[in-house]
Order: sequence, then structure tokens, then C-alpha cells
Amino acid sequence: MTNPRRDVDVGIELARVPRDWCADDAFSTTFMAALSLLFPRGEQFFVDSVKQLRHHATGELAVRVHGFIGQEAMHGREHRAFNELCAAQGLRGGPGIERRLARLLGAARHLSPESQLAITCALEHFTAMLAEQLLANERLRGEIHPAVRPLWLWHALEESEHKAVAFDVYRAAGGGTLRRVWMMVVTTAMFFAVQGAAHARLMGSRGILLRPWRWLRGIARMWIWPGYFIRLVPAYLSYFRPGFHPNDRDNGALVATWRGALFGEAGMLRDRVA
Repeated sequence: MTNPRRDVDVGIELARVPRDWCADDAFSTTFMAALSLLFPRGEQFFVDSVKQLRHHATGELAVRVHGFIGQEAMHGREHRAFNELCAAQGLRGGPGIERRLARLLGAARHLSPESQLAITCALEHFTAMLAEQLLANERLRGEIHPAVRPLWLWHALEESEHKAVAFDVYRAAGGGTLRRVWMMVVTTAMFFAVQGAAHARLMGSRGILLRPWRWLRGIARMWIWPGYFIRLVPAYLSYFRPGFHPNDRDNGALVATWRGALFGEAGMLRDRVA
């Protein structure tokens, strides 16, 4: 699957974004904002881990690596701008969250290049699952305010386009199943700890951290009904199969649909591409 670099300037206007831009709910909005805060440094780690072993990528894979690096760079830039918008709306704590994430990723850089890339493969599986659900689930898309929705749809499309790049570089470098599976276990624990801490910090800035009754609606959406996270469990567990490959789950038709919807002749982001 091709993964072209697109120089997209989403250009979200602060005045058009409501304070609770996800599901009209403070818990859900701060959850998504916490994810956005993790993206710039996290995606830089992805790029660096792939670059360390990109000499193993030849031919068509080398072209895909080039696109992967370009796409992730654009995601980091646009999410930084969005994070500044969230801060302007009163979500404080972003710089502290980024500093703690930088320290954690700095420690991860002491691992072998293969293990760093295995972490990237694990996190790319997370983003691919979330991306596919957003692109495929009309109800979920409808819960994100129209002023913000294009950013998340564009990001989801490109995560779907390059979901196998890091994995294929890992395999080309001789990465094995045991390391890949073990690093998924470790990465899962760290991801939920880091994202949970960031979410708690943002909930505190909104004044709902010590008001758990304000969490109920968001938790129900995620884990009960519609149960967005529960629906991801089978896809998550598939990663532990010895013969797993990201492209086992064919999302080509979904990607083609959203390429047209976002960048086609009448695409919602067509005029935002430099």
C-alpha cells in the first residue's frame, strides 16, 4: 500500500472549537487531548527507530519508509498546533507531560535498535486499530466536532496507509517473534500508564479529576456501549500470533474511500495540501 507524504495544514480555528469537542463530554475530550499530547514526541521516536534500521529496507520498502517518515513528521507538526489550541482552551499541563514522556523515551533509546523498533511496531498496531475504528465507525466520527474531525480523520488515514512499514523493516532487519511479542506486553503496560497519567493531569486542569461521577459517560462509551475499546480486543490479541502481519487485516477499500473523501476532487482537505 502506498503512503505518500502530504504537506497538510489543517488550520483549525480556535473560535470554532467548543471546549468539549469530543462527544460533548469533558472526560472523552481530555482523553483524546491526552493522546494528542503524546503524538509529537512519540512519532519522533517511531521515525528515529525506523531510521536506525532503514538500511535493511530496499526497493519498494525503502520508498514506503520515505513516505512513513514524511507522514509522521506532518502528524507531529499538526498535533503540536492542536495541542497549543487545547492549552489556549485551558487544558494545562502539556509541557510537563511532554517532559516526562521525553525522559521515558530517552530511557528506551538505550535499548537495542531492534527492541526500539519492536516498541514502534507495537505502538503502530495500537494506532492502526484506533485509526481503522475511526474511519469505519460513523457513530464515533460523529462524536468528534466538525471543526476538529478533519485532523483526526487525516491522521487515521495515514496511520492506516503506513501501518505495516515499521513491521516490515523490523522483519527485514531479522527481528523475531519472541522479541516482538514481549515488547508488546511491556509497551501495552507503559502506554496505559503514560496515557492514563496524562489524562489524569488534563482532567485535573478541567476540575473533574476528583469528581468520578463526571467520568461515567465517557467510561461507558469506551468499555460498555458502544464499547469502542472492547471491540478492539480481538484485533489487539491477533498481534500475539506467531505469523501475524498488519496486512492480515485488509483495509484497502476503507483507505481508498477516505483518500477520496479527504483528498479527492471534492475532498474536505484538498485545499489544505501545499
